[in-house]
Amino acid sequence: MKLTRRTIIYMTGGVLLTVGVVACNHGMHYGSAEERGEWMVQKVSKELELNEVQLARLAEVKDEFLEARKTMRSDREQTRADVLAMLQQPTLDRDKANAIVGQHIDTINSRTPVIIDAVGNFYDSLDDAQRVELREFIEHKMEHHHGRHRWN
Repeated sequence: MKLTRRTIIYMTGGVLLTVGVVACNHGMHYGSAEERGEWMVQKVSKELELNEVQLARLAEVKDEFLEARKTMRSDREQTRADVLAMLQQPTLDRDKANAIVGQHIDTINSRTPVIIDAVGNFYDSLDDAQRVELREFIEHKMEHHHGRHRWN
């Protein structure tokens, strides 16, 4: 079955949301991405009482997300400059805008299978009790953040 681009984007967003929710802590707004990732690994490891294999798989998830972040941010300044230049024009260059978005979608599409595999490997390594605990934590965080809008 061939997945559409939209489905892949939604799947990627869901995976990012899930891991982001796991790493969520309102006081954790400092440090580098690597430090926050390491903090997340330590917190999840402690909460779920992970063994060495599970800890290694969680570290793989962290590494894949950090690599995806690095890839997405590598051309960030050029993208900003291009967008600002487009907004200075009397008309929007739709072809260039589509090219910028397409480039980001291609990056997401190339990283998605690797990230999903890493998350799947970690999740599959959990025992039933750990899965229940993780699921309950994520459900709680999703309910807690449901309906919040940043622009209010």
